Amino acid sequence: MVRRIGFLAFLLPALVSAILASRLPLQAQTSNTESSDATAFALIAEREVSQLHEGITLAQWMNTRGKSERWETTKPEMLAGGPDEECMSLRRMDALPSGGVVARAFYFYPPPAASPFVFPTLRGPELLATCTLAIVRIEAEAATPEIGRAMTQAVSRQLTKLYGDGLDENARRRAGLWGQGISAWNPHAEITAQYDAKPGLDPDAPGQLIQGPVAQVSARLPNIANLGNRGPMTTRTRPLKEAEFRRAVAAAGVDGKLSQRMENLYALDTSLAERLQAEAEEMCKTRCVPEAMPEPTGSDWREPLVPLLQDWFRALKTTDAAHRAGGLLAADSLLVAFGSIRPGDYFGSAQASTTEQSKLRSELQELGATFEPGFSDGIYGYSGNWLDQAKDLDWNSEVGRLALLTWMSDGTGCERSGSDDFRKVVSEGNALLAKKLDAPTAARVHFMVGDAYSDMIAIAGGVDPNGSYASFDLGDEADSRAKALQHYQAGLALDRTSENAKDAWRQAWNIAAGLVPGTRYACFGD
Repeated sequence: MVRRIGFLAFLLPALVSAILASRLPLQAQTSNTESSDATAFALIAEREVSQLHEGITLAQWMNTRGKSERWETTKPEMLAGGPDEECMSLRRMDALPSGGVVARAFYFYPPPAASPFVFPTLRGPELLATCTLAIVRIEAEAATPEIGRAMTQAVSRQLTKLYGDGLDENARRRAGLWGQGISAWNPHAEITAQYDAKPGLDPDAPGQLIQGPVAQVSARLPNIANLGNRGPMTTRTRPLKEAEFRRAVAAAGVDGKLSQRMENLYALDTSLAERLQAEAEEMCKTRCVPEAMPEPTGSDWREPLVPLLQDWFRALKTTDAAHRAGGLLAADSLLVAFGSIRPGDYFGSAQASTTEQSKLRSELQELGATFEPGFSDGIYGYSGNWLDQAKDLDWNSEVGRLALLTWMSDGTGCERSGSDDFRKVVSEGNALLAKKLDAPTAARVHFMVGDAYSDMIAIAGGVDPNGSYASFDLGDEADSRAKALQHYQAGLALDRTSENAKDAWRQAWNIAAGLVPGTRYACFGD
């Protein structure tokens, strides 16, 4: 489901003037209505999917197609049907020989981000015109299974003439094409054809165009995952986290042997978490259920945690504020690394906890850690209070600023809906920017403050499914857009190559184009 806006009102005037009302003539009509529908649908599908290639911009497409065809223009809404990552879609309905409806949709995505990432200079319609075509979808009404299968078979024959035999099941899986009863090809694009007797909204596919049983054809570029730009923003890479953890350990000024124990366990936990995550992602390509997920073996990652932290906090008792801030930040990072090994398994939940889970939680609470149940599942998670203490303990010290950067980068997660962390990021980030920072650090802060303003833009733009922010005064949206762009521009002037710069470019692109950006710090309830 998408929000309709004025028909092509935001496109370049030259593009708007090129559009004339018309219908595409349907061909191959015969006395047999069902056969005619199948033939017409196959010809439409052949024409549309054969023209999907990389690099076709909205401006180019409109110059070619807009001269003789009328299209309904829509912008995406983040929480409705449709791919949701597109910047523009064009749709139209036509009639089959029988009078049934055939619909087609073209989805245009922001252009791929290319390093070095340069702050976008175009705005609004001019920027939208650079979107590139990435998905084509065609659907036709199929009143009976016989009609639906006849249409699908006609399409399959037509596409087989063009691209050879379709992919077998193993080849479809290797190409990431799923589903039963689907014919598939993978030449210039990933193409599928099927009859869907009970179509529904699929979060991983374009939105349904026609209600009821349909014959469907979908084609998408193989690099579609690289074009989406509203996903979670990058926080800190593993190498950066490891480097900052070592800085925190050193800043604590604790005995060398104890510091080495901290570093060894942290390295073990992060490596184990990364390996299990990779194994889980591979397993989910064929079977993705909780009981099938990989589990850690041995106990060298689990047993040392509490004794090590007990020794660590004993050593911190006599240190000054700056050293204690380093120690708290290191302890926070270690506990977060431990919790990332099969998240949700170790601290229990508000509804039920094993004896072992309760014991572990209790021992960590004795050391000062606090736990909160997640608002969506009730599972206890570490609240991040050691990080909060570290950033507030000695804000003017290097380690205090490091703790603040860590909090701004990773936050404490969404333990409650309606969190206003984005407001804190704006205030504390601006205060941090008033101090002397090296260029990479200043760029990171600018990007994060820009993301905080982007959260306000997104919520004002309708990204609040359950009214978590209904009572919030978010201020003027135009002002938030201007400030977000100012921070992204300042950050990209200092850093044009990192993953964070890439995310900042994507966010800035959406805002400059007049679209809804992604969110980073906002927390939405179920």
